[in-house]
Amino acid sequence: MSDPGVRRRGLNWGRVALIIGAVVALVAVVFGVRALSAPVERAGAPTIAVPSPSGTRFTSPSPSASPSGTSTATTSASASASGNPSSTPKSTTKSSGEFDWATITAAASGSQGTLYRYAVAVESSAKLKADSVAGTIAGVLNDPRSWTGSGDVRFALVQKSKATVTLYVVSAKTAESLCGSAAVASYTCVKGNTVVLNADQWKAAAPSYAGDARAYRTFLINHVTGLLIGKSEAKCGGSGKKAPVMLQQGAGLGGCKANAWP
Repeated sequence: MSDPGVRRRGLNWGRVALIIGAVVALVAVVFGVRALSAPVERAGAPTIAVPSPSGTRFTSPSPSASPSGTSTATTSASASASGNPSSTPKSTTKSSGEFDWATITAAASGSQGTLYRYAVAVESSAKLKADSVAGTIAGVLNDPRSWTGSGDVRFALVQKSKATVTLYVVSAKTAESLCGSAAVASYTCVKGNTVVLNADQWKAAAPSYAGDARAYRTFLINHVTGLLIGKSEAKCGGSGKKAPVMLQQGAGLGGCKANAWP
């Protein structure tokens, strides 16, 4: 027999339901927070991502030399047409946004003058060998007919981790992105410690060079590094004269004769 003085306590189903509901709500909140914090992946073509050179990309302080003659800064931003600005450039190089970095190095020629340490990156879609491109660039910059012949500057090809300047050879689309909205895609440009050469121009000479791609590459290298070290654009000095290397020779010679050297 049950004790009449003791009351049986039944389950309070209303309270149980409230507890279960609270637990369910808490679980939903936890999983919802996780879902919001998880990265979202989207399918589609990759965004062009250019590795930033040393320092802030596209800053433009003036170059200055340390006591040892090493460049500690880069030139003001500038752009130069190496094609005809009035026409739409025809590009044959696709934009991949991926780069092959040169692995070869080359010491600077001479021991005097401000030292620029540069690395070379070639957009993979350009189908050019980065080491071959870098070798051509180093050969021009170390030639006494180039800017180094003055004794004021010198250039050393180094690994990217040691570079203060990055020289890109890229598709027209990537060149346009790097050079900015003020530049046509066929332009080469210098912005801060970033030097850009158009891969299509690297492969084929402008009409002013009568199909001589090698000579035109030499001009492009000397012209764009002239911008890097602070040289100004120039005009033809007169019909039949040798064109200044800082003339936009790809856009026309103005009566001058093609010339690839400073």
